[in-house]
Amino acid sequence: MKNSLTGWTIAHFAVDMSCLYIAFRGVGTIYIALDWTIYMHREAVAILLYNILAFGLQSVIGALVDRFPKLQKIVGIEGTDLMLIPLIMIWIWRTEVISWAALIIAGILNACFHVGGGVDVIRNSGGRITPSGIFVSSGALGVVTGTVLGRSGQGALLPILIVCVAIAVLYFTTDNWARDIVACSREGRKCEITAPLKEYVHFDLLKRNAVPALTVACMFFAVLIRSYGGFIWPFGFDRTGYLILLVPCASCLGKALGGIAADRFGALETAVVSLLISAILFFTGDGSWVIMGISLLLFNMAMPITLAGLVNAMPEDLGFAFGLSTLALLLGYILLYVIDTGSIDLRYLTLILILVAAVLIAAVLRGKGKETLGGKKNEIDQ
Repeated sequence: MKNSLTGWTIAHFAVDMSCLYIAFRGVGTIYIALDWTIYMHREAVAILLYNILAFGLQSVIGALVDRFPKLQKIVGIEGTDLMLIPLIMIWIWRTEVISWAALIIAGILNACFHVGGGVDVIRNSGGRITPSGIFVSSGALGVVTGTVLGRSGQGALLPILIVCVAIAVLYFTTDNWARDIVACSREGRKCEITAPLKEYVHFDLLKRNAVPALTVACMFFAVLIRSYGGFIWPFGFDRTGYLILLVPCASCLGKALGGIAADRFGALETAVVSLLISAILFFTGDGSWVIMGISLLLFNMAMPITLAGLVNAMPEDLGFAFGLSTLALLLGYILLYVIDTGSIDLRYLTLILILVAAVLIAAVLRGKGKETLGGKKNEIDQ
């Protein structure tokens, strides 16, 4: 199966950029002219609703994709194609109802795209973590780009053009059921959407005596802890000007480098060492944006490894495994609304969370051996 890692990665940027643009431009700007308090409240509700739809639905959609493999080709591609609809909606109709409707549609399409694209990348990874790390890395850049464009009050033309570019790249580089149907219709023959081959992905990450249920629990809570820790991360300085790019750039590079390092040095070694060094730099680099940026980069290197760990524990349920990782991210975000950190020293709390995440990952992953990261090598267009 031909697969374009480049296409999915560009589309990931475009989809996340579109969703955050819709959230801040569509919903946010409606209320800012009315009342600042109302604006802040509605903006928070909009982001929470978007996160629930985009991240909470992925486990459900992933389970459906596992049950009906033919859906995989549809949800990933159409999650990108149909993103033009909510963008056009808020471009033409600047009303409250349309803005909320566009946000809901965008959140659902985001969930569809992530499952379809993520499963396709994993299925064609050949047992390597690098492709997944690269795929997930571009989302952070899409989030900050969409946020800046949305809050700037710019029209939707630029986001629409970016999505069109992503659609074109996917169309020419990735297996596309719509393209197959067009080709069949031109040739005058019947066309059926074929399901992807039922090939199990083998990352060979787990300890020999690892219990799948325990592995899933450890990886799930490691992602949850990392999610919450990333949200409460105390920097010790104001992120203004170009420093607003610090978090998305560190997150993007960390996830991409995490997959590459895991394939080169081993998943356990990469995850534990990166988290431990991150903890040291975090605790000693308060106030320095350079040290904090490096610490945050190292903190994010474990992300593709935990995803691979979930997939390794559930090789027959790739979609559900991918969805579980994003469900954990959502729960980490919701903890912001549940836990009152007013009387807690965030530096010590964040440090503890980093160390606990390292322990959870180390509990189920094994060190690099001769067969680590083995598997049938598939051709991937990067």
